[in-house]
Amino acid sequence: MVSRRNMIAGGASLAAAATLAAPAIAQKTHRWRIQTLWQAGTVNQQAFERFCDNVKAATDGRVQITPLASGAAVGQQETLDAVSRGLLDGHHPATVYWTGRNPAFGVIGDLNGAYDTPYQAQDYFENYGGLDVLKEIYKPFKIYPMGVAWWGMESIPVARPVKSPDDLKGLKMRLPQGMSADIFAKFGVVAVNLPGTEVFSGLDRGVIEAADWGTLGMNAEIGLHEKAKWALFPGFHSMPVGDVSVNQDRWDALTPDLKAILTMAVRDYCRDMIQSVARQDSTVAVSLAEKKVEMISWSPDARRKFRTVAEEVWQQYAQKNELCKKAVDGQVAYLKSRGLIG
Repeated sequence: MVSRRNMIAGGASLAAAATLAAPAIAQKTHRWRIQTLWQAGTVNQQAFERFCDNVKAATDGRVQITPLASGAAVGQQETLDAVSRGLLDGHHPATVYWTGRNPAFGVIGDLNGAYDTPYQAQDYFENYGGLDVLKEIYKPFKIYPMGVAWWGMESIPVARPVKSPDDLKGLKMRLPQGMSADIFAKFGVVAVNLPGTEVFSGLDRGVIEAADWGTLGMNAEIGLHEKAKWALFPGFHSMPVGDVSVNQDRWDALTPDLKAILTMAVRDYCRDMIQSVARQDSTVAVSLAEKKVEMISWSPDARRKFRTVAEEVWQQYAQKNELCKKAVDGQVAYLKSRGLIG
């Protein structure tokens, strides 16, 4: 026969066991490896490392991310498959890398000529459906984008002054194949498809007069302005998205509070990245001016003229598939609401 005292004692023991078990469940540790597109030691990689530190602190160690620099685990162009298969927990690539898998990656990843600042693009992604479109595009690959980040508008180093779109005619410019090349072709630019490793020598030998490469700071890091004494800065033509994404199973394993923390942490990382690169660009602009490199900032009318022509190409890309159309239509609606296009 079970006495009342034994029942009370037994109940107390169960309660104590439950109390002990609860923290064990709550404190499950998720250890992820996420590979980026950044080289070790760069401003960009350092910002991502801060993101990982912040996630560990904010989650009280329940999510610990090891930041891997470009190529540390797999090739830069191999992370999508690695994350999809679970060989990597996540990646932080340029979203346009996967355009060959679905052209919608290119449309959502860098709608060339669309925005004046990364904060406009961030607003579209976070508040007007852009991130939802990216989630749809990634879904067949079993990858979940937690958020996105930008490293600012890319600058164009040029070997002769280009004050407006009219001055682009005949310019020999290093351009990757795709939307950017299609847009610049409408202004009479002669596209030259060079690998990144040959951009400096191409400028040096006169094979090209300009290059679509990176931000002002990135261009200066590889010495492009030793040969190109003008810079289109602030830029106008390209502002690539870098998504921060994880394997869908890894995301699904998180508790709701961890998902909320990570979502906000990526937003904070985006702000940190934009501001860190902007500081670098400002410092580099001063340094280049001292070396007689001239910064050329296009007028609002010149930017609008470029954007109007670019929109013709956007609409061509919108016809590629339904997700391309959704990505174009959403961004065009946003741009119109902000008066950036008519």
